[in-house]
Amino acid sequence: MDTFSPLQNDVLTEAFNLGMGLAASSLSQMVDEEIRLSVPEVSYLDRTDVADKLAEKSVVNVSGVKQGFKGPFSGDALLLFPVEKSLSIVQLLLKDTVPVDDLTELQEEALCEVGNIILNAGLASIANMFDQEITSELPVYTQGHSLDVMRAREDDSNVFFMQVDFLIQAQDINGYVIYLLDTESINDLMQSINKYLVNAGIIGEAVS
Repeated sequence: MDTFSPLQNDVLTEAFNLGMGLAASSLSQMVDEEIRLSVPEVSYLDRTDVADKLAEKSVVNVSGVKQGFKGPFSGDALLLFPVEKSLSIVQLLLKDTVPVDDLTELQEEALCEVGNIILNAGLASIANMFDQEITSELPVYTQGHSLDVMRAREDDSNVFFMQVDFLIQAQDINGYVIYLLDTESINDLMQSINKYLVNAGIIGEAVS
């Protein structure tokens, strides 16, 4: 499998930047805090290496949301937090409306709501750019070691890994948005990008 060209990477970065920016704005309004985003980082890694990248940030055990998606390419989208920070997210969302002792019971529902907003924003941006439909499954709460959380439905050692870090600075909360595609779907994504570039008159039909 070929890796993406710099031009293809630029297209993905542009699309995800737009989607994540809209999601961050929505989340900022929900939690009344400024959300800061990193530039999307595109890598081609073994799933173990993805877990190692999170471990480098001292993120080993995580909680968050996993959402499958299908369309011209398919995969899994994840929103992950260090497990010790997840209740802080819930507390920000619910503010003072729920006693602290009851937050754990609402953790799954609250994180799924956040995940639905953020993950779908990225997918919607890609779908709009490529003028194609991408459908998402319902978000599912997940918790555990980062490698276990990122296991694919089918084993594929080489994956496309797009990571966006976001920071709720006032609360010292870091989150990680990750999109995982297997080899076949990566090739399908490449074709979608090339079609977009041809239609935009940026490259010719013969360029792949």
